[in-house]
Amino acid sequence: MAKVLLVEDDQILAKLYQTKFNKEGIDMQLASDGQEGLEKFKSFNPDLIILDLIMPRVDGFTFLAKAKEDPLLSGRKVPILVLSNLGQESDIKRAQELGAKDFFVKADISLSQMIDKVKKYLKK
Repeated sequence: MAKVLLVEDDQILAKLYQTKFNKEGIDMQLASDGQEGLEKFKSFNPDLIILDLIMPRVDGFTFLAKAKEDPLLSGRKVPILVLSNLGQESDIKRAQELGAKDFFVKADISLSQMIDKVKKYLKK
């Protein structure tokens, strides 16, 4: 079973995603901020990460930078997909420079579309 880590501080959205992904046969674990996400990244060993950018304690940009710097994390080459309310070109470029494989604006993608995108990345 594929494993996905969702790093998202909106608990209602996170639970919705977890329920739908689990119904699709994908084991989804949740982290409510970047610090918890980095800890779960090491213990859960996900095949893919969906990352919000605006979060308390450790934001998504810092998460990306720390994941890139940590040889244990960067060596695993886990795809990180950003799912954020931010959508300016500068935010997208910065996230990609820090290692994000793709960038999605929450308002522009449905849950079912996100599941399809994740499934495509898991097949790569």
